[in-house]
Amino acid sequence: LFKRWWWWERKEPKPKPPGPPPSSLAHNITLPASGSDAIKRLLSCKGKDPYSILGVTSTCTDEEIKKYYKSQALLVHPDKNSQPGAEEAFKILVHAFDLIAEPTKRAAYDRYVSESNQVEQAWSELSDLLSQLHEKMEYAANTIRCNNCGKRHKREVTERPCYAARFCAQCKIHHSAKEGDMWAESRGWGWWSSRYLACIEGGVYDITEWAHCQGDSIQSVRPDSHMVQYRLVMAPRPEPDFEDLLNSLYSQNGNPSRGKKKSKKNK
Repeated sequence: LFKRWWWWERKEPKPKPPGPPPSSLAHNITLPASGSDAIKRLLSCKGKDPYSILGVTSTCTDEEIKKYYKSQALLVHPDKNSQPGAEEAFKILVHAFDLIAEPTKRAAYDRYVSESNQVEQAWSELSDLLSQLHEKMEYAANTIRCNNCGKRHKREVTERPCYAARFCAQCKIHHSAKEGDMWAESRGWGWWSSRYLACIEGGVYDITEWAHCQGDSIQSVRPDSHMVQYRLVMAPRPEPDFEDLLNSLYSQNGNPSRGKKKSKKNK
């Protein structure tokens, strides 16, 4: 009985590793009209095959593959598009194109040649780039640009509503805040221990890390003041559809957390 059971275990077939998924598109897509549209589409392609990433069916011609690659790569090329995620989007298109650009590579991919290290490596790199694109967009959505150091600082959404956001030591209440208002609240001795908040895109955010990087320019903001002493100047907003996508992907507590700002003292 032991030998028979051992023989059955040896004959047990091993599950095959999953190969790249087949194309899920029934028709070639309508080519994106802008870089934002191209990035938005690629953000929804996480885990998909190179055909779907390029926007073509698995039965398309080699000429169509080249056409769709070139049209979209031009929209997100880092030399022409400085939008967050453009560089990652360009790399994704390049790797997807490399998998099926040449007839021999395309045939190898279509046969799911798992023993081909080149195909397996390219597929792994493509999946990694898709993940990097999501990470890059999430980072941009939850940070604020600093003109002082040239980097981005973390900003955290709070649970405060805009209609009761600013604590006032004089009135002992929380006053309302308007879009772009920035203020300080004391939590110890000295300006460095103050907490800095701002009303950004309909939410109240803690931007203390950004404020500390401003140095002497931020010391004039008195904590728990009755009046707003500082305002953030809004940078140009992206296209509405692209902004809605980022808000849905990276919202926190129901509030969007994205955008670029620069500080300007209120006169």
